[in-house]
Order: sequence, then structure tokens, then C-alpha cells
Amino acid sequence: MAWVRLGTVVRAVGLDGKIGVAGTEGALARMTRVALRKAGRAETERKVLSAGPQGRIWWLRLDGVEGRTAAEALKGLEVWGRREEMGDPGEGRHFWADLEGLPVVSTTGVELGRVAELFVTGGVDVLVVRGPGGERLVPLAPWVTVDREQGRVVVDAPPGLLDEDDEEARRTEGNRT
Repeated sequence: MAWVRLGTVVRAVGLDGKIGVAGTEGALARMTRVALRKAGRAETERKVLSAGPQGRIWWLRLDGVEGRTAAEALKGLEVWGRREEMGDPGEGRHFWADLEGLPVVSTTGVELGRVAELFVTGGVDVLVVRGPGGERLVPLAPWVTVDREQGRVVVDAPPGLLDEDDEEARRTEGNRT
């Protein structure tokens, strides 16, 4: 059973011990247990009592976390869940855990790198792609398509979004002088 990162505890929610988790979507509602991790600390596994959306975050009620002070003590911990419990996200939707590590290519076939992270912005989330050309930030919509059959992410970027466009402009500019 594979563990995948679902998000990070960012705050306490209310007074009864709920935690607020950012960087995730509906997968938390499917979890029966989660692991809380942070470098240098022992991992703890907790039973999920309930979960729900609250704006751009999800709240979680965990067994053994009683009151606001206990919830605040968990701030900064990563929340991990078992991929098997997540199920299928649905047509045209993807869990972050399924995108992480996938190769990323442009529609012209140029290899851009691999998905390294997801940056949650509050608007359109951004893929962090690391590869031979360095790090690129690629907005998820409307330029990104996940090709499940090929196991890759395809970027149909507008001019100027990717470094390859800058290289083409430099070559063209060099020919004009």
C-alpha cells in the first residue's frame, strides 16, 4: 500500500480540534486513516473521524486531537493517505499524487522535465516542472492535459510561457541583425 502526500496542516479550524489542510481536494473525504509527518519528528497515524471542505482548504477531525490547542500543535505537518483509499477522481480530474513525477512535454514534443510539485495559488493552481531547462511554473488551466494512456502531462502553452519560445525568439532576432 503506497502512501501519498495529500496536503499540509495550515491551521486549527474552530475550537473542537479540527485541523485545516491546504493543498488537497476531495481525497481527504475518502480517507479512513492518515499519517502526519514532519522531518525530525516521529510519524503518527490517526483515524479520520470526519472531513469536509471549507473554502480553499479541507477540515479534518482526527481521533485523539481534542481542542484548538491540540489542533494548533499540528500546524506544519504533512498529511499522508493511502492511494488505494482515494479511488478514481472522475473523468477529467486528477489527484496530485497521480501527477507527481510524470514526464512533461510540449505539444511539439519538447521534453520539459517532470512534475515536481503543485503550487496552490487560490486561483489557477500551478505545476512546478523541473528538467534540463531548469524550473518552470506552468498554470494547470487551460494549457495542461493529462494523457493517462501515455503516462505524461502535455502542455499547450501560449507564446512566451515556456523557455523554448524565448530560445526561438533569440534565434529569430539573431537572424535580423
